Amino acid sequence: MGLFDKLRERLAPSAPAQGHTAQGPVPRNYAGQGAPRPGGAGKDPDEAAVERYRYMLRTAPPETIEQAHAEAFAKLTPEQRRKVLADVSAELPPAERATSDDPRSLARMATRAEMRNPGTMERTLGGGRGAGMGMGGMIAGTLLASVAGAFIGTAIADAFFDDETGGDTGGDPGAEEVAAEDPGAEDPGADFGGGDFGGDF
Repeated sequence: MGLFDKLRERLAPSAPAQGHTAQGPVPRNYAGQGAPRPGGAGKDPDEAAVERYRYMLRTAPPETIEQAHAEAFAKLTPEQRRKVLADVSAELPPAERATSDDPRSLARMATRAEMRNPGTMERTLGGGRGAGMGMGGMIAGTLLASVAGAFIGTAIADAFFDDETGGDTGGDPGAEEVAAEDPGAEDPGADFGGGDFGGDF
């Protein structure tokens, strides 16, 4: 009977490992450690969008920012584009203001304004409130939320964040092992099957 007891103990479900939950380990805070991850437990979608927008304005090349702005502004309503034109123009000297609310003109003006004075777009579109203003849902419904959401939803932004994260948006550690598992990637002799080299050394 002692043998059966031992078998029962082995087959009994083990207790969950300490420090883990059903949802897996808690992700590390990305602040200052690279591109923000989309979503996040308990994070307001508008706030997450603004964080990614802010990050891209700080780190992406000007031409990438301008292209993403053009795509984003094309998704806005005519009324929203007119508001962007009026609000951002108020922050610029006359020579740097766009003369039209078409997406490309707005994108050029917005990008130049941001490059000239970082933080201009967030302050202007957010009604003058500074960074971190999203706490308590203050971002929701603002022009900043609309622009940021459209901006990070562009193909340009998707490509940028894919590059930033190495194409790994899910944090799958196995993705980094693909090259190591590729036959011949590490060992040139792995592809010799078939006698291509015929013992030529």
